[in-house]
Amino acid sequence: MNTLQDSPATDDNLVTDRPTSNRRRRRVLLTAGVVLVALLAATAGWLVPRLADDSTAYLGKDASVLAGALGCTQFTKQTTHDESVYHYRDQGTCTLDGTLVTVITFNRQADVDSYATMMRAVIPILHPTWVGATYAAGSGWVVADTVNLTAKPAEAAVKQLGAGATFVLPSAAK
Repeated sequence: MNTLQDSPATDDNLVTDRPTSNRRRRRVLLTAGVVLVALLAATAGWLVPRLADDSTAYLGKDASVLAGALGCTQFTKQTTHDESVYHYRDQGTCTLDGTLVTVITFNRQADVDSYATMMRAVIPILHPTWVGATYAAGSGWVVADTVNLTAKPAEAAVKQLGAGATFVLPSAAK
């Protein structure tokens, strides 16, 4: 006896692919891929400089470590720790290429940023004759000519450490 069906019916034969569902699936996968790549790039952009700068970071280190990296001679640690103006970890003086410099290290980068704000905003008002004076700063550290804030030792510090930058005090009158 013959049956009505010559071939057995399966669920696969009954399901039809809709072109819109394939497009939608591809669009979702593409969007997820783009978001993932963007997240990876952002993470790498944030992480790589921190890893690369780690060898020159002086956050939480003593000023003597910074002085040693600078090649300073005659390091003298500051005997008192006065944080009435800005917060820091350690401070001292040493001789860098014949100039007496102050070396300061910090526990947090926020303290370095606060120091920089003080130098840009407060010092030009309190000491207008220091306009054009220069200091160097980097990850957890500051170096400045102790007497005149001349540019030469600041530039030498950045060159020696291979990190940081020099900053010139602006005029208070704008």
